[in-house]
Amino acid sequence: MLISLKCAWIWEVASIGTEYRNAVTQTREPWPPEKKPITYPLMFSRETQLSFLRIRVNQTYREAFTQMDKNPTYWSLDKNGVVISNTFDYWKIPGPYEDSDAWMRKRIAAAIIIQKNTRRKIAQRTAKRMRQYIKDKAEFWKEQDVIQKQISEERLQYEINRRLQPETEEDFDILYKELAAWQLAEYNKIPLDGEARLKALKLLIAKQFKLIQTLDGLRGKAAHINRRKMVTRKLTTMALPKVWELSNGQILHVTTPATTRAGDLGQLYLELEKKVDSMDDRMAILGYVKWTVQVFDTALTRELLNLIQREADLMYRGRSAKSISGLRQRILHRFYRFVEDPQYNPEAQQFANVATDFDYGNKHFHFMRDAPYREKLLPPTKADQKWL
Repeated sequence: MLISLKCAWIWEVASIGTEYRNAVTQTREPWPPEKKPITYPLMFSRETQLSFLRIRVNQTYREAFTQMDKNPTYWSLDKNGVVISNTFDYWKIPGPYEDSDAWMRKRIAAAIIIQKNTRRKIAQRTAKRMRQYIKDKAEFWKEQDVIQKQISEERLQYEINRRLQPETEEDFDILYKELAAWQLAEYNKIPLDGEARLKALKLLIAKQFKLIQTLDGLRGKAAHINRRKMVTRKLTTMALPKVWELSNGQILHVTTPATTRAGDLGQLYLELEKKVDSMDDRMAILGYVKWTVQVFDTALTRELLNLIQREADLMYRGRSAKSISGLRQRILHRFYRFVEDPQYNPEAQQFANVATDFDYGNKHFHFMRDAPYREKLLPPTKADQKWL
């Protein structure tokens, strides 16, 4: 069937009723149908009256119609017709009729195909996610094994170092416990009687004595190292700038004259502690220390100045550094007392020792002048009468 789809035009004649030209198959009819008007006998004739022809153009609701060409056929009502181009026309052969059941079966089949593809895609994503999870988990445990191995090696190295170079009391406790365990194990290996037992005991005691001497030497070195660390930490803390918090929450680091002086004194102490081979460098350091100390006239400063003058005289006489090492240690110790005294270094006040026996007055209340009535209640004992 050759079908040509074109726009349809409806010609409406201004008269009783409506006439359609080129009838449209899908024209919407009003429902319910309008009531037929009451007809009366024709009393007037159109031939004797004036009539007006009006044309109205409307678009149908659906563009479905049959347009006739110029060559009329037996079903054509318009004998004139129009010229219609059939360039883009094509033959369409109608297929089998499809009822609602067939249409529903097609929809179900399409839905099944969609569900299969959707479930396949979901399964692929789940499998990919599971494979990635297994891969990540394997890498994680592999990294954990490497980390645990590294931690074990570091722990072993730490245990070895704390035995070779002990610094704290815990380290020495471990060494003494291991020494006792070794002594017990060696004692159990000694035979029960005979001269061999005495020789073995003497040898064990000699070894034990040697090990104890080694531990005592390590304890002295550890004490020296810990004291040096403590002094360095204290000098660094004294020289730190003050931290002030403003009302708006901003943090300021303020350097005061006290912190500046503490920094200078700490630098002098570190320079005085260094081992210097050149006499000129040592004399320069001693000169700086002398200029810093001679401002104050106290017993400590006078002693420090005398020691500095003595070392200078010995160096001018050509004495070696080894022979005056004890004198240098005395100077270093006196200067450290100078640095940690709040009288010379105000920042040292935060490290000053404060008495913690705040209940001292209550223990000796009978000596207080503002409570004479307590002397009557609790008279002084014989131990207290010695101080009266």
